[in-house]
Amino acid sequence: MIEYLPQALSSLSVALKIGKSLININNITERQDALIKFSDAIIDANSKIIASQSVQSALAAKIDELEKECMRLKNWEAERKKYVRKEVGPGAFVYIANDYVGNFQSAHKYCCDCFDNHKKSTLQQSKPSINIRLSCHNKCPDLVFHHYIDIT
Repeated sequence: MIEYLPQALSSLSVALKIGKSLININNITERQDALIKFSDAIIDANSKIIASQSVQSALAAKIDELEKECMRLKNWEAERKKYVRKEVGPGAFVYIANDYVGNFQSAHKYCCDCFDNHKKSTLQQSKPSINIRLSCHNKCPDLVFHHYIDIT
């Protein structure tokens, strides 16, 4: 952004010199040539200023995006503190609310992979069979185990 300012000032300086020289030019052809150069210098300065504004606008948008991401991460940290990783079955870990009381089968469970990547993805239990299967809708590997661990 700042690199465009000296370039724009240089173009305006050229335009000023040409403008001053126009006073002493009496030949119509030379005057027209000088006016064209004057106009080109003004257009060049204007394009440099527009380029600078474009860069400034892009930087402002990036700053806004980063501020939003920072706020989202701060909010996530506050939300994350409400949950704890628990083993609900042999080798099967999920996130459950800190204050949850009851058996693990009835608990609202979040996928550890997703949760660790700042997403809350509810695990869905499939129909009962020999094994218990908890599935994440984000295509994470299913959790498969034989029985829930009793809460002590």
